[in-house]
Amino acid sequence: MEREGRLRINWVIWLTLAVIAIGLLGTVLWVVGGSYAIAYISTFPPRRRLKRSPEQFGAPYENVSFPSKDGMLLSGWYVPSNDPEPPGLIILCHGMSANRTEMLPWADTLWNSGFGLLMFDFRATGESGGDRCTAGCFEPNDLRGAVDYIATLPDAAKLPLGVFGFSMGGATAIMGAADEPRIKAVATHGAYATLEGAITQRCRHHFGPFAPLAERIIMRLGNRKRWFVAAPSTVAPLASVGRLFPRPLLLLHGERDKIIPFSDAHDLYAAASGPKELHMLPRSRHKRINRKVRSQAHERVVQFFTDNLDNPS
Repeated sequence: MEREGRLRINWVIWLTLAVIAIGLLGTVLWVVGGSYAIAYISTFPPRRRLKRSPEQFGAPYENVSFPSKDGMLLSGWYVPSNDPEPPGLIILCHGMSANRTEMLPWADTLWNSGFGLLMFDFRATGESGGDRCTAGCFEPNDLRGAVDYIATLPDAAKLPLGVFGFSMGGATAIMGAADEPRIKAVATHGAYATLEGAITQRCRHHFGPFAPLAERIIMRLGNRKRWFVAAPSTVAPLASVGRLFPRPLLLLHGERDKIIPFSDAHDLYAAASGPKELHMLPRSRHKRINRKVRSQAHERVVQFFTDNLDNPS
């Protein structure tokens, strides 16, 4: 009986150890596989078809193409103002792994407020050229190319320019406008302060206590496979935002954003030198703005551009 009892205890111990080992193996595979997927998809985003257009809110538009500042061919829509005296023209910049259609809800509000619009796909997304997203490293060249293109449009060349971007598009708006004085006002929603910090936060969001391991894997993959065109530490709107002075900056950020924490907005606000506004969006996440404050957020963006493009600094 005593021997049988010992055997039962041994089987329980071995079974427990096997379960623990399988669990650890599963966790390792989850972290490694998930890290690989994040690194790859962020760098080589899948192409998404343009299933919607400004036609959904009654706006006429033109399919356009133009070169980025470094020569990459980009595709977009030019949406002329419906106002005989437009208050300005807004360039809309989408987020990572998306395309220009992501900004259609904002385009609806701005166009119906009299603004002209330029919506375009960043490199490697939508219908633009390229096969590699650089997460804000080369995308500022795309924005500067958009500004050059607007200068060739007879009905838009003399309009004051603003730029509004979401997430990576917001970070790009800050970095691109910092060295482009033709942009007179910048607004962002959910912009990151540094790409390095954004990678860290995304790993925390997806992997919890295993985030340091996931981040190490992502960095090693990006460097070893040469997916990253530059060190993430060099992509930092936080280092550029002070150069917007004296142009105004509006920062919108979700209170419950788990992809880019609200602290990033605070850091950008603190580093900005010129006129600046920071608006927390209550009960809102990274992309999804709570429906109870959505209309106020859209009104705030319209008012910001109306005030600052009609009376540019």
